[in-house]
Amino acid sequence: MKILIAPNSFKESLNSIEVTKHISKGLRKASKKYIVIGVPLADGGVGTMKIITDLFNGEYIRCKVGGPFGEPIHAEYGIIPRQRVGVLELAQVAGLHLVPKKSRNPLISTTSGVGQLLLDALEHGYRKFILGIGDSATIDCGVGALNELGIRFLDKKGGRIELNCRGLLQLNTIDMSELDPRAAIMKITIASDVKNILTGRNGAIVYAKQKGAREKDRPVIRRSLKQFKKIIYQQFDRDIDKITGSGAAGGIGGAFVTLLSSQIVSGSGLIQEMVRLEEEIATSDLVITGEGRVDEQSFYGKTLKRVIDIAYIHKKPVILIAGSIAQGTKLKKEYGIMAHYSLSRISGSRKQAFEKAGELLEKIAYRIGQEIRQRMK
Repeated sequence: MKILIAPNSFKESLNSIEVTKHISKGLRKASKKYIVIGVPLADGGVGTMKIITDLFNGEYIRCKVGGPFGEPIHAEYGIIPRQRVGVLELAQVAGLHLVPKKSRNPLISTTSGVGQLLLDALEHGYRKFILGIGDSATIDCGVGALNELGIRFLDKKGGRIELNCRGLLQLNTIDMSELDPRAAIMKITIASDVKNILTGRNGAIVYAKQKGAREKDRPVIRRSLKQFKKIIYQQFDRDIDKITGSGAAGGIGGAFVTLLSSQIVSGSGLIQEMVRLEEEIATSDLVITGEGRVDEQSFYGKTLKRVIDIAYIHKKPVILIAGSIAQGTKLKKEYGIMAHYSLSRISGSRKQAFEKAGELLEKIAYRIGQEIRQRMK
């Protein structure tokens, strides 16, 4: 029996590569006869860089950069020498998992580290990049990153603004005159996990709460995003809200498209094409997938839904493993899932599910493996 493991990351707990390893270990404990194939997935967030870099036998470069609040941290990015492509991940330097929940504050977090990673890759001679922007702790419209590349964001007096969401309130002029010549010619494909535009009810503000915004912060964030949109329109005659995904990762997607001529693509679609997901599913007997939190939103074009849809087309049974499953989420009848498991339910709490995710995944996979053996007898 060929079992395909194709999960997304369990965000803020394990990336999809780690999830795949734990499930594989549990299945192999149950039986050495299983042909276990791991195809970890990502949507532009945590794990994206490693999946792509490893897939093409790339290498890693480690460097010291600024973290979500400018603090010094060590981060890495991938390079694929044969194709001359650099693979970067915003979450490496400005990800939610880097900031404890009590310390999250999207008014002052910054993407400066992203620009520093790009500069380092430019120094190494790279001009083509894939940049995953999911799982961000920021809503700075990318000004932190773009400042590192030489773009200046100025207030009415010609002084530099704070390179964060709060600073955007003072934005009056975007000065492109000092843009690094190497950055001016680089090509960036942005792998995004969402399609939200920058402003409005369904804009970047949708993700403000999970990034630590309090209710009193929301009006400030809305005004900041509108101010950035206004200046972009005034100077570059472009409505940033007409760019699908312009609000991704707190606006960095739209900023890179308008100021650096980057391209936004579906992160999950990009990865799925690279790993040949449909081919792997079509030649498997069973598919195991999952992600950290499953709710009704999980079935609207996200990575998880894509796996389930492909399996349904090829008439392959699916087992779903999640960190937690929201109450009332419909799974079996509508989506053809033969069985589902929740780490939170099995462990008794979300805290235990986070802390012992690897151990729990192995136990669940072992149980699945044993049940399959019983059915095959």
